[in-house]
Amino acid sequence: MVPIILDGRKTASKIVDELKSWTEELKERGVTPKLALVMVGDDKYSKRYVKMKARLCKKVGVKPLVHHLPAETTQLDLLKLIEELNKDPSVHGIMVQLPLPKGLDELATVEAISPKKDVDGLSPATLGKILMGEECFLPAGVEAIIELLRRYGIEPERKHWVITGLSNIVGKPLAALLANMDVTFTCCQADNPDLAKYTREADVLVVDVERKWAVTADMVKKDVVVVDNGNNYEGNKVYGDVDFEGVKDIASAITPVPGGVGPLLIAMLIRNTLKAAYMTLKRKS
Repeated sequence: MVPIILDGRKTASKIVDELKSWTEELKERGVTPKLALVMVGDDKYSKRYVKMKARLCKKVGVKPLVHHLPAETTQLDLLKLIEELNKDPSVHGIMVQLPLPKGLDELATVEAISPKKDVDGLSPATLGKILMGEECFLPAGVEAIIELLRRYGIEPERKHWVITGLSNIVGKPLAALLANMDVTFTCCQADNPDLAKYTREADVLVVDVERKWAVTADMVKKDVVVVDNGNNYEGNKVYGDVDFEGVKDIASAITPVPGGVGPLLIAMLIRNTLKAAYMTLKRKS
């Protein structure tokens, strides 16, 4: 059986086209959606990601507000900016690009973002809402996984999910989301010595262990759905956490790296921003 290649680039392109119509409707109703992109320091990867986010915002019709602060910015000054953005009714979403320079507290920073504007879904309050099954903005990485599966007709319910790697941006919030769905799920740390034992049990396998080809063909069962969140760079090439060539002949569906979950991340961030903009309309009515 030929596996389904879960193409994030094609899916993201379709979503972007859909979001353009959302933006047009909002503007017709007097709302120009705005996303504040906060970056501290000069990390080259962070600069690239912020630039990509701003570019896609403009393509969709969302106004990006880029706040590029110097590396010597204090925690107090960073929190002051976030508070100003929280209070600005014209700003619908706030995203702080991580990692932050040494000396700045990432947890305190994302915690300062208002839940109504936490479109990146990274604050502790948002994680708590996900766990309690309350309405909130899912982290882009989590929403990208669910969106990609559903766009390809793969229902997430009534399956055994295995999450390998429990990061704050994917593994933990995904587990919190699954806790409120009709699924069985298993979580294991990236360095678990019995990793293969658990991966072989998965109907849906989500891998985020930060090791090139950590999951191989002998570690999965037939017809598994594999979602690879790996980004392992060797020179100018990027590799996933899953041995794509070996595993694709066993899987029923699999994400490539690059071109799988990654292209959807910014689209999900912008979609959350537009949802936040719609919510301001509801609060006014």
